[in-house]
Amino acid sequence: MKICGIDEAGRGAVIGPMVVAGVLLDASRVEELTRMGVRDSKELTPGVRAELSKLIRDLAERVEIIVIEAEEIDRSTRRSGASGLNRLEARIFAKLIDELKPDAAYIDLPSTKYEEFRDLIESLSAHRCALVLEHKADRRYPIVAASSIIAKHERDRRVELLKSELGDFGSGYPSDPKTRAFLSRILKGEIPPSRHVRFSWKTLSRIAQRRLDEF
Repeated sequence: MKICGIDEAGRGAVIGPMVVAGVLLDASRVEELTRMGVRDSKELTPGVRAELSKLIRDLAERVEIIVIEAEEIDRSTRRSGASGLNRLEARIFAKLIDELKPDAAYIDLPSTKYEEFRDLIESLSAHRCALVLEHKADRRYPIVAASSIIAKHERDRRVELLKSELGDFGSGYPSDPKTRAFLSRILKGEIPPSRHVRFSWKTLSRIAQRRLDEF
């Protein structure tokens, strides 16, 4: 039985891409993931994620990565807000399922509407398989944790490349003071806007409003 795990990294970021990874593996080999230390990518250091990414690629039958840049995310959210991002992510999940053709797909659920999101994936995917969608699935299913590690490592790599182009903007997440300071410099006109910034995010309007309040 072939199973795949699908997870993303960077959905909530305001700078940089969202990376979605799919890992295909024979179900009989899942325990090998656990033995090599595969678990929720957020609990691992970048160095450990990099090493595990290599091991996962060696073990897996296939690994697929899809990168969604900030401009595409902005187009989706400007049209339909959070539901637009959910639909975009469902389309990417469906594409990975079609490419990997598993017997069962385990997916970290990004939406609170389980049935609606499941039905959306099924409507967008040509390949039929069992779907297991759960919040924080990377904590329960090693195959999802493996895809989480692949996605997070790839986003980390791309963020470091972006920093060589844009300067140090921190993690790219709204909670990061360094990221907010970088966005504030854009809004002040101190540095030019970048296509790698998600201008549809409320983070930008909140920073702009704070500047007006201070003025």
